[in-house]
Order: sequence, then structure tokens, then C-alpha cells
Amino acid sequence: MTRDYRAKQNPRHRRPARTGGGTILGIFIGLVLGLGIAAAVFYYISRTPSPFQNATGQAKNTANGNGSAASPTAAADKPRFDFYKILPGAEEAKGGTERKSPEPKSAEPRAAETKAGKPVEGKPTDIKGSEQYFLQVGSYAQVGDAENERAKLALLGFEASIQAATLPEKGVRHRVRLGPYASAEEMNRNKAELGKRGVEATVIKNP
Repeated sequence: MTRDYRAKQNPRHRRPARTGGGTILGIFIGLVLGLGIAAAVFYYISRTPSPFQNATGQAKNTANGNGSAASPTAAADKPRFDFYKILPGAEEAKGGTERKSPEPKSAEPRAAETKAGKPVEGKPTDIKGSEQYFLQVGSYAQVGDAENERAKLALLGFEASIQAATLPEKGVRHRVRLGPYASAEEMNRNKAELGKRGVEATVIKNP
């Protein structure tokens, strides 16, 4: 029997062929893990209140609180303002009630004052050297009223004087007069000008 002395060839160990299945599986596992981590982070962020939102909410609450606190203050200040606004009016009303009404102008100055001067009827046509004529526009018991009348005449362009005289049973009277006039023409012209401005004047003769 013949033997085969040829060296026996050892069978080669076959290496497993690399396949793409492992790579795809690794990628898939990585994607799943990444999505899971992203979902966890999103859930945590959504559940945790944002500090910016808290700061905004606190600012709004503070503003609302200041507004609500300012409203009572404004409401409290309003009556105080109205009180001070009404108070001067009340004082004016009180002063108006206590203020004495001015005495009406007496018609006596425009009538005859027998002792201090004689009224002249009509318009004198001639003035003698020894005679004096005045235009009297008022006679007052208070010197302040006479001063006011003289100031009104000054605004109209007339220069007047105040003459004080003591009358029987009437006391001191302050008479507002224009003059004396050197001519009857000048006196009559001034009297006509006073009448145009609504001022009634009486011609008084003082010898």
C-alpha cells in the first residue's frame, strides 16, 4: 500500500468577512441616544421656569403695585386739591358778604349847597374878575371815594381837585371839582365834554 508522503496542507483559518451591519447598528444606537438626551434636555428646560420670564413678571407686578398704590394717593390728593381750590372762593364769598356796599352818591352835590356855593341855572355867558366858577362832579363823606372819582376823571383827561367843607347836620363833605375857570366859554366846553363821557357836572359859583 502506497503512502502519500506529501506534506499535508494545513487548512487556513478563514477570517470572518466584515459586513456593514455593525456600522449601521452603531449609527442607529447613537441616533437613539442623541434623541433621548435632546428630549430630556428639552423636558427639563420646559419644566424649569425661565429667569427672564420671572424678572419680566416681577417688573409687571411691581408696576401694577405702584399703579394701585398711586391710585389711592391720587384719590387722596384730589380732595385736598379741591379743598384748596374751593377755599379761596369761600373766602371771597365770605369777604363779599362782609364787604360793605359803597354808599350811593348823594344827589345833594348836584343840588344847591347854599352855604358853600351857589348853583347857577343855565350857562353863564360872562365871568367877572371877582367871581369863581367850578364844575362839581361829586360830594362824598369818605375821602377815599372822592379820590376814586378824581382818578376816574384823570383817566378821562380832566384834572380835578378835592375840597373839604363842613356842612350843617352832614359833617365833612369831600367835593370833587374842576376849575376855577377864567372864562365861561372854557367852563361850558368842559361841561359838555363831561356830559359826552357820561359824567354829570353842576356849575358852582363861589364869590
